[in-house]
Amino acid sequence: MATFEIQRLPGAPKQCGRLEPGQRMIDWLDGQKLHNSVLVKLNGKELPDDFDIRYRFKIDDHLSVFDQPQKMGGIKDLIKLSAPWEAINPIRLTKKGMAALQKTLVGDIKKTPSVATGESPNNDLTGQTNVARLYKGRPNIYGQIRAYPDLIQESLFEFIDNKKYITELMEIGYGKYDISSVRYSESSLLAMDGASYQVYQPGDVIGTINEGYAFDDVDGQELPGLNEGTGVIKYQATAWGIVSGSYAGGQISVKINKNADFDYFFSAVKPLPVTFVINVSYATTTGNVTKDISVNGSLVQAILTNDGAPVNPAQFYTFVFNDMSGNDIMDIPVNATINTTVLQITEFESTVIGPFFSAVESQYLWFHLSGSQGGKKDGPVTIKWWKVDDDNNIVPGTEQFLAVNIRNNSGDQDYVYYTFKVQPSSGKARYAFSVQRTNNSSNSSQLYVLAAHAINVRTGVSYPDDTLVKVTVRETENASGIKDRKYNLLATRLVISWDRATQQIDYTLRASRSFADAVLHEWVMVSGQDAGRLDLPALYAISDSLSDQRLGYFDYTFSEAKQSLGERIQIICNAARVDINWIGDVLTFWRDEEVDYPVAIFGRSNMFWEEFKIGYSMSLPNGYDGVTLDYTDPRTNDKAYIWLSVTPGGISETIGSTPNAMTISLSGCRNELQARNRAYLEANRLINSRTSMTVKVFETTQVVRGAVVQCPDMYDNDQQTGYLKGRSDNIFLTSEEIKFNGDMWAVITDSLGNYHGRYRAYPVNDNSRAFIADAEWFDVNIYDGRMVQTPSRYYIASSSELNSTLWRVESSKPNGDDTQTLSLVEYSSEIYLND
Repeated sequence: MATFEIQRLPGAPKQCGRLEPGQRMIDWLDGQKLHNSVLVKLNGKELPDDFDIRYRFKIDDHLSVFDQPQKMGGIKDLIKLSAPWEAINPIRLTKKGMAALQKTLVGDIKKTPSVATGESPNNDLTGQTNVARLYKGRPNIYGQIRAYPDLIQESLFEFIDNKKYITELMEIGYGKYDISSVRYSESSLLAMDGASYQVYQPGDVIGTINEGYAFDDVDGQELPGLNEGTGVIKYQATAWGIVSGSYAGGQISVKINKNADFDYFFSAVKPLPVTFVINVSYATTTGNVTKDISVNGSLVQAILTNDGAPVNPAQFYTFVFNDMSGNDIMDIPVNATINTTVLQITEFESTVIGPFFSAVESQYLWFHLSGSQGGKKDGPVTIKWWKVDDDNNIVPGTEQFLAVNIRNNSGDQDYVYYTFKVQPSSGKARYAFSVQRTNNSSNSSQLYVLAAHAINVRTGVSYPDDTLVKVTVRETENASGIKDRKYNLLATRLVISWDRATQQIDYTLRASRSFADAVLHEWVMVSGQDAGRLDLPALYAISDSLSDQRLGYFDYTFSEAKQSLGERIQIICNAARVDINWIGDVLTFWRDEEVDYPVAIFGRSNMFWEEFKIGYSMSLPNGYDGVTLDYTDPRTNDKAYIWLSVTPGGISETIGSTPNAMTISLSGCRNELQARNRAYLEANRLINSRTSMTVKVFETTQVVRGAVVQCPDMYDNDQQTGYLKGRSDNIFLTSEEIKFNGDMWAVITDSLGNYHGRYRAYPVNDNSRAFIADAEWFDVNIYDGRMVQTPSRYYIASSSELNSTLWRVESSKPNGDDTQTLSLVEYSSEIYLND
């Protein structure tokens, strides 16, 4: 029968069971909830990278799976995407295919977090301003930062009592925040005349939001007076002979053969004020009259048609006029015949400005006009608006107008500003408008259309997950230049926490700058993950152990929607010198700091010459001669730097960067203590961690990244190791001969294989396979070759030699046979001198 076994954790019992012959391997793997790093053997043979995992099990197959969790996610991500790939290429268990297909939640925990694109101005410390970050993630702020909120709609202004008020609606961030110190640039906002703000926390009801969209083509055009109308012809076209004409419903429609001279009027923006000439006949009491008439009107529509012929069809223009005036049209009866002799259309230079077209549908229109007016002078203006279709043609019957007065009520020459608001009767639609001054202009009376907005009004709006701020300011009347928006505020995130006493999550939102609270909130509240997959006791133990709480601050804004949860967790932890490991399905944490004792001890008896190698850097690693670390200065909200020079002789602070400095940008750091602590750590590491080692060990318990272990140099005989063969009081019998040379120290493991202590060691007369150590009584495993196969181990060497056997685990790779390959870097307590 076909069988399987899965070892989900090195040293853990194997899960065994039966396989169904004929079942595809890919389908079976999909149901096993494996991680994305697995070692698979079929009938004892490790599967190569190009093995086709659509393989169907045979009756005598045996499958062995060694789950090696390095990332969150799993092979299930590959499986789910298998169907569309099968049509293109066979699914194979390739490294390239796995990397391409696995959309893991966390990503490679050893990968340096990528720089997010579309950064929030909170993180971009040069030229900070309020911007609209279209198609980017909402600001997800942690800790306490000086935030520059994102615009969520266009700025909207209006004139009230001759003063310009600007309203901005902005997003502070996702979640709930304590808000204080609201500013414009460096000035308190409330100290500015006419300025106010209102913060809307998640779920707050915003009474009214005026959502404005500017007419892009309105930009301070001057309105000419009637005295500036020149009567000069702008364009004219004449057709001698027309197809047909009609006069009905207050409109005249004329159809002509398509004529290139009339292309201008066909394409012109409508309605267009024109004068047109046609020939008409009508009956009077004195007889029939036939004559040319000239009519003032608006060209409102131009239609292109053809006669439907399949080959070279004849084409026609039909022009429609309304809003007609003039003596000739007043005398013409509605039953007059339009003759087929002539159509002439003329556009004169006009005092009408526009039309201007809105880009969006709206419920309201706001018009902003101004004037440089002498004392007590009027500025009558007629504003016309109408509904338009998708081709910007007027919708008949929707034209409206408003007569307004841009009047200066003071006695002196002055600028006056007005905002006029209308609600078109046609409802929510796209509109166009034109403006015309209806009196004469002069040097002391000039009028302008400054801007226009299409407005939609939203009422009772609520954002359940976001904190917003509405800012209204009164603009300086005679500003000397264009200014960037620089509204900013101090935002402190309210997050959940963990109750140490009850060992439960406390869901009460409180202001916190702790990296541990940020990890918990991001994992549970933002990403909706199971809190049981976090090693919360380890996380908060690290937080509580910090000598100064500022070392665990995390003050940062996540702003990239595509950034994985794993990257975000790693960035949070990195600020506090914390890293992460997956142990089974649980994410656990460790801090890069000095340890009291190693978590595992290996001797030559459980080490292999296979894969062993050791390296040493004679110079500072990578040729670095210093460290340059930048962080955010909390006072200036600008970059601040720690510059260190590193030489074999020591570390010193400098006033600038050294020529080949290691550069570190410490995201989430806004205090000098934290920045200096990290800079000195990296500088000390350059000096005191130059040796690396790779070793294969026999170990059934998983050795995790970041752990400190004791492991001898296989070539160094001064590092004497072995296992205990007995104990009598303070005399320990050993498996190997011991050579004493000067002061010697012994490290001993207990019956569980754990480090128990370091003791001064002395020789035993007449027995080279023993040593004396003043150690308290504790249980040890004594090898007897039968019942005890895993005895307690010992190290004996000088103090400096013992220290040189301490290593930090960079990576651990289970090999599927109760061995692990460890990549190690030199550990030294001197790395942490500045802690």
